[in-house]
Amino acid sequence: MAISSFPIRCRGLLFDMDGTLIDTTVIVERHWKIWCEHHNVEFSQLISVSHGRPSFEIMKEFAPLEKQIEYQTPEYLAKLESSVANDMNGMILIPGAKELLQSLPKGSWSVVTSAGLEMAQSRFQQTGLATPPIMVTATHVSRGKPHPEGYMSAAKQLGVPPSECVVFEDAPAGIRAGVASGAKAVIGMNTGTMPLEHLIEAGANPIVSSFEELEFSFLEDGVIEINLRKPQV
Repeated sequence: MAISSFPIRCRGLLFDMDGTLIDTTVIVERHWKIWCEHHNVEFSQLISVSHGRPSFEIMKEFAPLEKQIEYQTPEYLAKLESSVANDMNGMILIPGAKELLQSLPKGSWSVVTSAGLEMAQSRFQQTGLATPPIMVTATHVSRGKPHPEGYMSAAKQLGVPPSECVVFEDAPAGIRAGVASGAKAVIGMNTGTMPLEHLIEAGANPIVSSFEELEFSFLEDGVIEINLRKPQV
């Protein structure tokens, strides 16, 4: 069971990307709205279940039957992801993310995202965030979040059991994936992309609004200690 109090000691940090390190909600919703209008799909229904899930799974659920085969092809998915990846209008960094990633020891962290590989690489280049030593994207898994495959794969590549990893997530699908992976803790990132109650219901505990609320200490034998940052007096 994930723990819910500080300090938290672990040996691996597993980060979601969108909504956790980078917020591209405005961009993603803009492109999904265009897609919905083109296919006569109710935007509010699609967007209510899309956060944190791979695009191919969303289209499988909402695309017209006559388009299902076409929309699952690598060519179509690459075209869709490329159009979103090249759109930077509205993208912001989550406070404290850049400084945190720059401070982390190599081999202690990974990114697990529902974006494809091209999209994920583009976002890190565009924002200047430290390049993840290990990155598990929708391109690398057969089952997207809320299935734990991505987080379990990242932990394995780090050489750390999931039970010694901490997951950082902003979306219910990703939180459930982290919990199902057996992570020591799933820290909910209440960055405004989802209602707080949805994070709680999915199993996030504890919950913070940014990395600026947290303090990371690097101890012996690769142990990382996470604490709430003491308020400035």
